[in-house]
Amino acid sequence: MPNKVHHLNNNYEKITNSRHAKIIKMRKKRGVILVSIFLVVILILSYQLINTKMQSSNLASKKARSEVILKNSSEKNKELKQNVKQLYSNDYLEKLIRQKYYYTKPGETVYGLPGDVSRDVTQN
Repeated sequence: MPNKVHHLNNNYEKITNSRHAKIIKMRKKRGVILVSIFLVVILILSYQLINTKMQSSNLASKKARSEVILKNSSEKNKELKQNVKQLYSNDYLEKLIRQKYYYTKPGETVYGLPGDVSRDVTQN
């Protein structure tokens, strides 16, 4: 079917085509602006999400390290409490003093072996 519509080349047609071109140009410009705004918002939200994830993983690793330190400290605390309880025992205290300072009971003799390294009492 042949195209039977002929466009007139008058002022009205030129103004209408000009307005139509301006509207299309303005819509394209708005579209580019909206897409740009959405991209900026998405980039900002992505940055925030990644930053939050990194902070969360850092806090998790710090928490794990702190828990290990707490566990070690608790074990050491238990050992120290046990040592304090043992210091109230005369037998343990006597044994400790005899080992550390080479104290003897009356009539006992202490023999030093070549591998023994005795510490002087004044070095504590």
